[in-house]
Amino acid sequence: MRLVGEIAIHIRQTKVTLSGPVSLEATLECGQAFRWQRARFPGRSELPVAYRGVIGDLAVAVGQEDRVTNEILVAWQESPEPRSDFEDGVSDLVRRYFSDGDDIEAIEDRLSRSGGVMAEAVRHGRGLRILTQTPWECLASYVLSLNKNIPSISKTIEYLATCYGEPAGMGAFAFPAPEAIASQEVSSLRESKCGFRDKYLHDAAKKVALGELDLSLLESMPIALARQELMKVRGVGPKVADCVLLFGYHRLEVFPVDVWIARAVSRYFLDGKPASPGRVREYGERRFGPLAGYAQEHLFYWIRTTAPR
Repeated sequence: MRLVGEIAIHIRQTKVTLSGPVSLEATLECGQAFRWQRARFPGRSELPVAYRGVIGDLAVAVGQEDRVTNEILVAWQESPEPRSDFEDGVSDLVRRYFSDGDDIEAIEDRLSRSGGVMAEAVRHGRGLRILTQTPWECLASYVLSLNKNIPSISKTIEYLATCYGEPAGMGAFAFPAPEAIASQEVSSLRESKCGFRDKYLHDAAKKVALGELDLSLLESMPIALARQELMKVRGVGPKVADCVLLFGYHRLEVFPVDVWIARAVSRYFLDGKPASPGRVREYGERRFGPLAGYAQEHLFYWIRTTAPR
């Protein structure tokens, strides 16, 4: 039991074993999700890696006893009316979020043998997993990401969650539903310091809330059509649409392109020749096929943290 202010809260813990390796550090710090912060794991301050964040409508702490392992320690705030099956539900939630169905060892082996700098990039990001995030939260997060750095994006998301989201436990809040965002005045959203993106976020929320954009259909829709549907939202271009498809729908065949990826592909695969984002995307999807998304994220993490500049 822990005390928060004068309120006693009960923290439950479990250990989730995945089918293959995971690195929380590589996975949660590679830029695909914005709600995770380094923190001490409850009762286990000696853990070398631990984070706090929110998965769907549940705030959790996650930690590892080694930097790359099959196991994730998970802690969450127990409900006032605990259910006997809730722990199983948390384990299932964590497994889905960390994409337990992906054969990470096979993916890393195939990418390592694909040539170029991929072996070095994969070695650096061993255990990196493409998350399976909630599509609406993923869309909203990437709309808010336009021309912002990761710390700023995270602050904006936390502000919106605190103002308009539902309690998720451990003092945190879930990301607000599209209806909650759509019901606000654009000027109110601007208080989150999202800048010009306030209109884009409101448009996205309104389209989803009114059913003009049916997010449930995108999972099985051909990539080109799904990309077009997402780009009906103001401010959403090919890069944001591809990020949503990759991180919100686990469409691993897409290859999102930003400045970092364009630079990496040009330097390490195209002999330094400049290329448009469209050409880089086509190159990545063609070269890496069904693992294009994993190739992109390994390259992004490597070039941002280790690659020679």
